[in-house]
Amino acid sequence: MDTFGAYPQSVVIVGASHAGVAAATELRNAGYESEIILVGEEEGMPYHRPHLSKDCLAGEMPAPKPIRPESFYDERMITLRLGTCVTGIDRRAKTLFLAEGGRLSYGVLILATGASARSLPAVLQGAERAAILRDKSDWEALSNALLDKASLAVIGGGLIGLEVAAAARERGLSVTVVEAAPRLMMRTLYPEIAAYVLGEHRHKGIDIRLGVTVAGVTEQGLTLGDGSKVDADLVLSSVGSEPRTDLATAAGLPCSNGVDTDACGRTADPSIFAIGDCAHWDHQGASTRHESVAATQFQARAIAAALTGKSAPVQIPFRLWSFQGKLRLQMSGQVLPDAETRIEQLEENSFLLRAFQDGNLIAIQALNAPRSFIAAIGELESGLTDRMTA
Repeated sequence: MDTFGAYPQSVVIVGASHAGVAAATELRNAGYESEIILVGEEEGMPYHRPHLSKDCLAGEMPAPKPIRPESFYDERMITLRLGTCVTGIDRRAKTLFLAEGGRLSYGVLILATGASARSLPAVLQGAERAAILRDKSDWEALSNALLDKASLAVIGGGLIGLEVAAAARERGLSVTVVEAAPRLMMRTLYPEIAAYVLGEHRHKGIDIRLGVTVAGVTEQGLTLGDGSKVDADLVLSSVGSEPRTDLATAAGLPCSNGVDTDACGRTADPSIFAIGDCAHWDHQGASTRHESVAATQFQARAIAAALTGKSAPVQIPFRLWSFQGKLRLQMSGQVLPDAETRIEQLEENSFLLRAFQDGNLIAIQALNAPRSFIAAIGELESGLTDRMTA
C-alpha cells in the first residue's frame, strides 16, 4: 500500500460534523503528530446531527449535544476554524480559498462536506414552502413549529421522515405521510419488517399513503397526484440527500454519487481524501455512499491508517439505527430484492430478520430486539470475514 512516508506538514479537514471530527480523532489515535485543522461552516461546536430527528424532537426537545467537549480539541491539539466557509481548492498549490478572503494551505486535505437535503422537483408547485431537516437551524425551526401547529404532512417514508412523523404524533399532531414507493423504507428495510412498522404507525393514528405522488405544496397542505388534498399546517420534505461535491467537482476530482475514492478514502488526487456523507467509497468490492455514523468511523480509521502507514481496518458490515416513537430499528448489511429472508418473532413486538443470498448471510435486521441484534451481528461479520479470506 502506498503511504505518505514522512507525515505532511498539516492535515486540513473541511467539514466539522461527525465525519470531520472522526477523521481528526482517529488521526491522533493512530499517532499522527503534525498539525490538524478542522474547518466548519457553522459557528457553534460540532454537534450530533443524527439526533436531530430522534432525541431532539422527543420530550422537551433538547438541543443537540456537542460531539466532543471543547477541551477535547485543545487536549488533542486539533485547531478549530468554525464559522469558516471554503469556496475553492487550488490542488497544484495545495491551498484552500476562504469566503472571508484568506487562504489556508494543506499537506493533506480531507473533504468531509457531508450532504444536503434533496430538493423537491423545481417544477413542483410550491416546493419552496416545504421545511427540511438537515442541520441545527432546520431543527430549531421545526421544533418551534411542532409546538404551535396542529397537523403535519411528511413527504417521504424513509427513516428521517418517519422519525419526525412519530415524534409529531406523540406530541398530539395529526400526521400524514405520503410515500411514492409501494412500501416504507425500501432502501433500508426488508418487506416483513417494513410491513410491521407500517401497521404500528397506522395503529398510532398516522395516516400513511403509499404509492402516492405529490403535485404541489400549498399554504393549506398538499395536493396529490390524483387531485386529492392533504390538510396540514406544516409540510416537511424528507426525500433523501445529495452529497455536497461542489468543491471537489470544481477542483476537477471525479464524482459520481459522491466524491469517488478507493478503499482508503483516497481520491484521484493522492493528497486529497473524502469521508462521510459526501464520499463514494470502495467498500467490500463495491462503490457505495453509506450515510451512517458506523461507516464514518470505519472510514476515519481507514484514512488514519493510510496516512500513518498502518494496516487498514478489517471491513465489516455497516450499521444503521432508527427510533420511531416506541419502535427501535437496527439494521446491518445489504437490502437486495432477490434475497431469501427468515424472520423470527422473539416477543409480541420484537422481531429478528436474517437475509441470505446464495446461502450466505448478508443482512440482519431487528425490531425492538437490541440484544438479539448484537448477538446476530457476530454471525454476519464472521461470515463476511470467511468469504473475504476464502
